[in-house]
Amino acid sequence: MESVDYSVIIRTTGKAHEKYQKLLDSISQLDPQPRELIVVLPEGYDLPSERLGWETFLFCPKGMVRQRMAGVEACRTPYALICDDDVSFPPDFVRKLHAPIRDGHGSFSAAPLYSFLPDRGAEAIICTLMASAVPMIFHLRTRYVSVLKSTGYSYNRHLERSSTRYYETQSAAWTCFYADIHALKKLDFNSEVWLDANGYSALDDQTMFYKAWLMGMRTIVVSDAEYVHMDAKTSTRSNKPAVLFSRSYNRVVFWHRFLYSQQHGFLGRALSQIAFCYRLAWLDLWNTLSILRHRMTREERSVCREGFRAAREYLKSDEYRKLPPIFRG
Repeated sequence: MESVDYSVIIRTTGKAHEKYQKLLDSISQLDPQPRELIVVLPEGYDLPSERLGWETFLFCPKGMVRQRMAGVEACRTPYALICDDDVSFPPDFVRKLHAPIRDGHGSFSAAPLYSFLPDRGAEAIICTLMASAVPMIFHLRTRYVSVLKSTGYSYNRHLERSSTRYYETQSAAWTCFYADIHALKKLDFNSEVWLDANGYSALDDQTMFYKAWLMGMRTIVVSDAEYVHMDAKTSTRSNKPAVLFSRSYNRVVFWHRFLYSQQHGFLGRALSQIAFCYRLAWLDLWNTLSILRHRMTREERSVCREGFRAAREYLKSDEYRKLPPIFRG
């Protein structure tokens, strides 16, 4: 059997408990085994009691992007399985994800995560109307997800599952993916720490994979690779205002930096603005309907609106203007 020189990098707050134990159980059964296991926690948090016994623990300033990148910077192997603390997978998981990178198809790989896609029926119809998640029409044979000018995405849930097929993707779940470490460092994701600015890193996954796409680094979804996302919600529990604010704030910054600013003609920028304004109008309408259905408070809607306003101010700041340009590949 082929050996693979890789690490496992886990981002955690140490509070996932039985879900984290299932992750450790999965790691202990991986074939081949990783050379190192790096566990990154925010400063001031307690180490998890669940352990394999050969972990390297690191602490860094709190932030989902900062934690992720602290583990990457410490990694001493050419490849890494990078995951949250609430996933589990079969023993051959790394072999399946390593193959497309080994064979030169891309720099990153992931398994499809169908639970992240809208449920069929009313939810799928509403998401399509809002331009947040739209069934894919083009590229069905070759792509998993495409990012839309609205900051939403189009998705393909009809992947070949009975055999191994590779699909390119412009976005994937950050909960679990496999990476060429040299490519990930070249991506300079530390320059995107604006994602961490407001207590929750909304759109961190879409930002990383779409930035990679723009820079010519491809992400491959392996159709028959599988994992379970148990969703411990340790980053969103008791943190709703920050989540709502960040989703609004980060959406505006992502749109301006990675969609609008990448268009160099009048027509492209105009279409990008129209698509985004359409999405924002629907978001505000949906929040208003949620108030009427007693699923959101007026104060929470105000937090969302304040996130949009704060982001527009950030776009005018020297800090934003000094962000490194994105060199397209």
